Amino acid sequence: MKTEWKNGIEADAVDELRGLFKSSLIIRKRLVEILEGKIETVRTDARKKVNYDKAHWPAYVADALGYERALEEVISLLTDPE
Repeated sequence: MKTEWKNGIEADAVDELRGLFKSSLIIRKRLVEILEGKIETVRTDARKKVNYDKAHWPAYVADALGYERALEEVISLLTDPE
């Protein structure tokens, strides 16, 4: 469990939070699968040749990369490195 989960909560609540986090493994794994699917969709859409003709193509690609980066951050919060 990443330290971000523990920041800002009372010390006595950390153990309870850790237990809840570990007990939600199936839900967290499923959510990671869903988010990874969204990342793959955005990657596929961004690589479509038809998008190259867009006048705002650099902004489109920047948005896609930012979206992907945000989803990766959420995935990292859901994944238990321990």
